[in-house]
Amino acid sequence: MYKFLKELDQLVKQPNSESLKLSMRNVHAEGIFSLVIKGTEFGKLTRVFIADKKLNPFDVQYHTHRYPITITVLKGNITHHTAEKVTSNNSHDLVAISEYEYRSVLNGGNGLKYSAEVNIKTNEYKLPIGSRIHLGTEDFHTMSCAKGSIWVVEEKGFEKDFSKVLGVPFVTDNLYNLPAMFQTVDKCQVVSRAVKELVLQYELLGVGDL
Repeated sequence: MYKFLKELDQLVKQPNSESLKLSMRNVHAEGIFSLVIKGTEFGKLTRVFIADKKLNPFDVQYHTHRYPITITVLKGNITHHTAEKVTSNNSHDLVAISEYEYRSVLNGGNGLKYSAEVNIKTNEYKLPIGSRIHLGTEDFHTMSCAKGSIWVVEEKGFEKDFSKVLGVPFVTDNLYNLPAMFQTVDKCQVVSRAVKELVLQYELLGVGDL
């Protein structure tokens, strides 16, 4: 973790200007800022998400990704919500819900396409600061968090041309907005402070790479 934090510190202090141009605000939900600090190819970016307001459970619906991802928590109180599709309908703890294929309009797709009604089992757990999780392209998840929470998402390369969503139809009006440069610079400073605090805690213990 220490090595990852040190690399992150350098990326935030000297970000690639072309990467920064891919940053967006109101990503997935209002008040969620996506700061791109590495990469210029979609599906292989390193993004830092900053919550400028509280994100309630299921403000962002259960979804998969077109690429594997790794999530690392830097700050705040974050809950990870997962869903697993099951074929049996005999269990009392199953949830019936609509499933869709999703091809983002931002990437030339047509949005949602209804698939079927499915049964799922749900779970949720807290993600401690400094923890990491890995998700494949079949893993349904979403997150909720307190205002001020920060987490990193590393995209591992496209494996599919669509993702899946569970829930009700939605629109992305007023979302995925380009930020002003001063907003992007401000978010770099916010992330830099959070990373430096964690680095210092390791270094006070004389800890190197874990």
